Order: sequence, then C-alpha cells, then structure tokens
Amino acid sequence: MKTSLNLLVAVTLVATLGGCERYADDYKDYLDGKEIVYPGLARNVRYQAGNLRTILVWNPSPDPNIDHYTVRWNNGAGSVTVAASTHNPADSITVSIPDLDEYVYSFTITAFDREGNASIGQEANNVRVYGPTYQSVLLNRGYDGSRPYEVLEGGAVRLFFNAPDTLNTGTLIHYRNTADEAKTAVLAPGASDIVIPDFRFGTEITYRSGYVPEPNAADTFYALSAQSFPPIQYIVLADRSLFQPLYLPGDAPDAWGWVLPYSWDGNAGEPGFHTPDLAFPISFSMDLGVAASLTSLKVWQRYSGLYNYGNPKVFEVWGSSDPAPDGSWDSWIKLGTFANVKPSGLPVGQNSAADEAMAAAGDAYMFEEPTSPVRYLRFRIVETWGSTSYFHIVQLAVYRLGE
Repeated sequence: MKTSLNLLVAVTLVATLGGCERYADDYKDYLDGKEIVYPGLARNVRYQAGNLRTILVWNPSPDPNIDHYTVRWNNGAGSVTVAASTHNPADSITVSIPDLDEYVYSFTITAFDREGNASIGQEANNVRVYGPTYQSVLLNRGYDGSRPYEVLEGGAVRLFFNAPDTLNTGTLIHYRNTADEAKTAVLAPGASDIVIPDFRFGTEITYRSGYVPEPNAADTFYALSAQSFPPIQYIVLADRSLFQPLYLPGDAPDAWGWVLPYSWDGNAGEPGFHTPDLAFPISFSMDLGVAASLTSLKVWQRYSGLYNYGNPKVFEVWGSSDPAPDGSWDSWIKLGTFANVKPSGLPVGQNSAADEAMAAAGDAYMFEEPTSPVRYLRFRIVETWGSTSYFHIVQLAVYRLGE
C-alpha cells in the first residue's frame, strides 16, 4: 500500500513539472518574440509660466539609449518632439510650447530610445498659461502724490514712486532728453525713486510697469497702457537784471528815498520801496524784461516792522503783455489775490520766533497754476498790516517756468 502511494505522488510531480515547463514561455507568444524595454524617466519636471505659452524643463534620464522625448497635451491633440541633447541628470532640457490658450494644462512627457521603445510617461499637471485676462488687471506703479518729483541742481529730475506689488519686475520710464531724443529709463522694483539727468523740460514723461504672474516666470507682462507722470515744472528765479520800473498813470510814486528798483536789487535789508501817504488801494507796476509763465512770488517785509505798519497784508497781482499807456486796467488780467498769514496768529505788534523765521525767508505766494506768459506785472495793495495810508516792502522775487 505504501509503495502504491509513493508511486502516485511521483507521477503527480512529474505531470506538474511537465505542465509548468509547457506554460512558462507562453507569454512570449504575446510579445511576438520580443522583450519589453522601458527607457528611463525624465526627472524633476517643472514649468515656467509664459504669455500664451509655457516652458517645460526637466532633468534628463541617464539612460544613454534615449533618443528623444515627446510632449503631449490636450489628450494628445497637441504634441512636440524634443531631442535628447544630453543624458547628464545634472543638465536640463527645455522646450517652449507656444500658441496656447489662457488655461490650466496637463502635459505628458514620454521618453523614446533608438529602438522606439517608450517610457511609461510622466505628467506635469496644473501648468498655468497666462494671457490677456491676466494682463487686463495689471496697474502701473503709483507715483508719490505728496511729492511726485523734485528738480535737482543742474536741471536733473528725481521722480518718486510708491512701493510696488511684490511681483513687479520694474517700470519703464519714457521721456525725451535735452537733445530731444526718445529715451527709456528703468525703475527697479526695490527703488522708490529714480534720477533723470537729461530731461527736456516742457515734454511729457510716461511710464509702464511690468509684472510676472508667478516667481520664475518666463515672460514679463506690462500694464495695457502707459500712464502719464504729472507735468514737471522747472521753476527758476526770474532774472532781476532785466526788471525795470513801469510808471503808469494812477500808480504810486516813490517816497523817502525808497525807490522801486531797490525791491529787486537782491538785498533783503533796508531800504526797499516805500510810497507816500495815499488812498487805498495802492498800485505799482514793473517790466520783467521778457514774457514768462509765472509760478510764484516771494515778498520780504520791512523787518523793522514785521507784520505791522505798511507791510502788505492783502494784495492782488495782475499781468499783461501789452499794458494800456493810460493806466487803465482793461488790458490787465488778474493772476491772483493773496493774503499774508502770520504763522503764530498773534496780534499786531507781537511776533513769535516762527513769525520772524518765515519773514526772514520771504513770504511765498503760489499761483494756482503757471500763468499764461506775461511780461508786465501790476500789484494792487488792498490792505497793510498796520492799516496805514502807505505801503512798503524791501525785496521782491518772481519765479517762472524754466526752459
């Protein structure tokens, strides 16, 4: 009985081994006698965002048999072939894929060897492509509204800007130089101001800011249109050497040896210009020598009677390019009405250190905007600090737009 059992086991083992030997190579029938080979994979796949395009970057497989890579998107509707230019994993292979829509894509990268064997493929998902929609929301960097610019010694101009968005790449500033050539300067994102050394005054400055949609993006997007910078005024002191008195009928004469030309001799001390006793309002006129667009005035009071006596408190300034010789006001245009304000607000006869400091620097009066060009000025004194019947100043400065 034992012998029969052993014989049965032996027969079963032989049959089993024979069956295994029969089916072990059956898979080769499905491979057409060939072996499946999977080329090595690309590594560290990443992208750089672009303008209606993307740039895919990866480190190549070290497999020396890889011949090229195929990149597919839109379920294979789009594809591009990239040569395997290197097999060093420390290198990078880069491909730019243009003509895309503004959308989020998935890309599949497949490696092929020289025999046409394909890797299993790798996907790069959530690849964003940017375009007009993104660009439409970009704004130019703001300028400093409290101090947009300053004119430096020698005529250079410094422009001031507010802090930019974190993805700002720079701002292109377009201007014309002193040779009337179109120039471009670049304001770096980390800078709050920029100096234009050769700006041609009287011309326009425009600027346009650039941004990237993501860090390490391939393309820079600019705001849709350039923005105009506030007009830059080059303000200079009018040439006092050209000033001349203009004596018109009805204007006040000189008195006490304080003659009108003393008020523009460059000396803020006494004497200046002083009138005799007259009925108010009191007027006097002057010739600037050349026509100019005026921006402001400075008046220095008689220092021995600050905010008192005949120092001006309320006055008007009129301009003309062709004054009527009969002294009538028909040929004059009012440029502004001004009131002298004491910083401390103390009563007449009492002055603070701030009052004295302001008077010493000259009381400044700004026109609302640069005037149209005028050659002649006429002052109409309405009220003095001491409510006197006379008027006096020691110095007068006129500021104009430079050229």
